[in-house]
Amino acid sequence: MKGVKMNSIEANDLIKKLKLKKHKFEGGYYKETYRSINMVSYREESSSTLSDKSDPTKIISGTKIRPSSTLIFYLLKGNQISPLHKVNQDEVWHFYLGSSLTLYILNENSTTKLVKLGNNISDGCIFHYVVKKNTWFCAEVDDKTSFSLLGCTVAPGFEFDDFELGIRSDLLTIFPQHKSIIEKFTGIYTK
Repeated sequence: MKGVKMNSIEANDLIKKLKLKKHKFEGGYYKETYRSINMVSYREESSSTLSDKSDPTKIISGTKIRPSSTLIFYLLKGNQISPLHKVNQDEVWHFYLGSSLTLYILNENSTTKLVKLGNNISDGCIFHYVVKKNTWFCAEVDDKTSFSLLGCTVAPGFEFDDFELGIRSDLLTIFPQHKSIIEKFTGIYTK
């Protein structure tokens, strides 16, 4: 069993009821439900640019000010994917309803970490997972006839400037060992 298929609840009903809108960069549907009024400032640590991986040392960017946390509903229909992308902050994915969903986490070694979010713990599912900042990842619904309703919490809070959509040619240069995943989860959306 891949998760609970909600016979009485359809994805379109949830989209309407929760007032979700299309996510133009990542696919699926979303609605921000929380943005902290508490602001934090931090110095962002990031790795070198995608085009120059010859120097893996860390560089320090300027200070950023963000809400301490943000939260969204995020819904993917069975035929949709969340393409390869990364966020500058840690992001917690929470499972709420529908089919289980698989996160693909790209590691710089030869492995891809697969994480199943869902309510069927006897099938290896977990309820939430933290994607560490600046980690390339993507997701798909396991049951293509269903949907997955999730929450995504980002801390410090999310701004679209913090989101980077994967470019196939760049990712294939960095992660040639992940070619099949990169080809499946890139080239769908543009920022």
